[in-house]
Amino acid sequence: MKTAIFLGAGASASEGAPIQSKLFFEYFKSLKSNPPFATSEMERELATFFALMFDINVDVSVSQLVNINFPTFEEALGVLDLANIRNESFREFSNLNISTNSGRLKRMRLYLTLLMARAIHNNLFTSKKIHLKLVNKLRKQNKLSDIFFVSTNYDILIDNAIVKQLPNFTLDYGVDFVNYKESDDWSKPNSNSISLYKLHGSLNWLYCPTCNNLRLTPKEKGVIKLLGVENYSHKDASCKSCNTIYSPIIVPPTFYKDFTNVFLNLIWNKTEQDLLNTDHIIFCGYSFPDADMHIKYLIKRIQKNRRMNNLKISVVNNHSRKSKIAKDVEKYRYKRFLGNAINFTDLSFENFAINPELLIDNR
Repeated sequence: MKTAIFLGAGASASEGAPIQSKLFFEYFKSLKSNPPFATSEMERELATFFALMFDINVDVSVSQLVNINFPTFEEALGVLDLANIRNESFREFSNLNISTNSGRLKRMRLYLTLLMARAIHNNLFTSKKIHLKLVNKLRKQNKLSDIFFVSTNYDILIDNAIVKQLPNFTLDYGVDFVNYKESDDWSKPNSNSISLYKLHGSLNWLYCPTCNNLRLTPKEKGVIKLLGVENYSHKDASCKSCNTIYSPIIVPPTFYKDFTNVFLNLIWNKTEQDLLNTDHIIFCGYSFPDADMHIKYLIKRIQKNRRMNNLKISVVNNHSRKSKIAKDVEKYRYKRFLGNAINFTDLSFENFAINPELLIDNR
């Protein structure tokens, strides 16, 4: 039985990654632990953005920061994305024109994306190793030959878990990297590969818009190099061929997602092809949010375009602090879109990682 393990934000949250509603707090808290505050252009611009757009003063103590009612990450990026789609501006944040500060709106969108990357990077210091436990257990139970992974997360928890536990395997992200052409670098996928499709991009992918190629930074979050932190300079984030500064390939969780990048299109297409031949999808830490209409469309296509109508769907998204109301709302969200034949379990992601045989059939 071929199985797809679908990893959502809850899977990463179980390892310490901040949830979307806490990203801004976590970012500014981390800055205050490493004074002086707002020393880079990005930090100053972000502070200005929150002051002008949301009347929020982030130049306060951590104890005061806790009481700030930040917008969600989706809301902050959503207003910028919608302004860009409509070719409109805000008074202090212009779109493209002939003024000297032209394009500030697009630059702010990039800064918010990098803010998210830094917040995730600063918080992923975990001893739980839940993703590692899952891969290890699947390996010991000889289940990996019929399993592939799909993820909406940008972090590289599952990537590193696979590479560490399976040194003789290669990772297949569903797309070619420029590394494949370089000696003693990342190996091209082969028949002995584990597929991992990251639908919203990844912190270890760097895109060169000049050469139109994608570089993989194995085992490290290459996007962090764009921030110029941790002894990195922007030179470390430049394309080896043309010296263009790399761009991140990250699709933030907003209603207005941009999937025009050719590499992401290839990944989505490969994901759909593999899901069409899948018998069982296990959603881990994924709440089926309304903003993810692209995911819903993908799953609906799989559900309705399969030759066989026996697609099994299981949901693993429980935790000790989850209220009954939250569980019921989530269950309703799944069932109203995919039907009543959903195996909505009481398992947490950690429960599943320790005992994947509870849901994965070897037949």
